[in-house]
Amino acid sequence: MRFRVSIGVLAGGFATQQLAFAHLLDVAPEADFDQVEVLLPPAARRLAQYFDPGDGPEVSETDALVLLLPGAHVHLRPTDRLRVVGRFPGWITRALLPEAE
Repeated sequence: MRFRVSIGVLAGGFATQQLAFAHLLDVAPEADFDQVEVLLPPAARRLAQYFDPGDGPEVSETDALVLLLPGAHVHLRPTDRLRVVGRFPGWITRALLPEAE
């Protein structure tokens, strides 16, 4: 199912996803990385799965984008390596699992 949510977006110059996640681990050790997406440039195609046209952040040709999905436990504030891009209305897709009997 698709759910409408508010997605926080940070941006910074990271060469790899691993470096971005390592930085997030330093600044937010309580982060739930299942709820964080790191998109390296070019990110337009991957952003399209989260945002309707015109609803998401501008695509950067040089910076990695960090998407903070609901439950990420990462504050939307700047760090020494990340700047705040903003919060945008978007979509997440989640499977609904039946409860165990």
